[in-house]
Amino acid sequence: MTGQPAVAGHVLPFDALPQLDVPLSARGLVIGHEGQQQPVIVQLFRNRPTHVGVFAAAYVAKLVAFRALAVAAQVAVLTPRPQIWEPLARSAPAQWVTIGPAGAATPPAGTAARPALLVEDGGMAEAQLRSDLGGWQAQVVVRPFVTPQMVAPLRSYDVVLLQRVQPEAAQPIQLAFGLPDQTAQWLPHMPDDTVALIGSGQVRFVNLMPTPAEQAVFGTATRLDG
Repeated sequence: MTGQPAVAGHVLPFDALPQLDVPLSARGLVIGHEGQQQPVIVQLFRNRPTHVGVFAAAYVAKLVAFRALAVAAQVAVLTPRPQIWEPLARSAPAQWVTIGPAGAATPPAGTAARPALLVEDGGMAEAQLRSDLGGWQAQVVVRPFVTPQMVAPLRSYDVVLLQRVQPEAAQPIQLAFGLPDQTAQWLPHMPDDTVALIGSGQVRFVNLMPTPAEQAVFGTATRLDG
């Protein structure tokens, strides 16, 4: 099943950070495009916490974080592999991205003008949704793959991004979200630059559409973790 935004998105200039060159919308972050170049938008920052599950290569989560910088978000990355995230920190304005150890305390909440993004890159470890997030703060939990054992907790997230899934996970995901057969069959066959976005009762296949600036920092889309 696919759907269209209730209000069409549009790209806005962001003069304060021209070096980022990322897609923005009045309604949130542009995750990518579907159909006839229709922007697919996620309202990542709200006056209440948002939990996002990214079951994909770190590449996908880095794009999300990079695009969050363009709405003036403070980004904190907690990870056992800081070298993977150093390109993000180098590309950001000074002190806008911090990298710390996995399991560190929740950073302070954000504001409407200066939201906060917490990225938790924990490998295949069990994901924990943080209950102490504040308003204008989002948690992105990054895991490389969905296993059948992980499927049930997926429904706890506000938004889930799935890169190409392993075949054995497709049916459990279909059952958990009530997906049509055609949608479930596509999950193990998505190209590297496509994700399935699950949220608000919809599933949408989204091309990430990295900009030239993003490709310069992170390279082309990949399903390989790292």
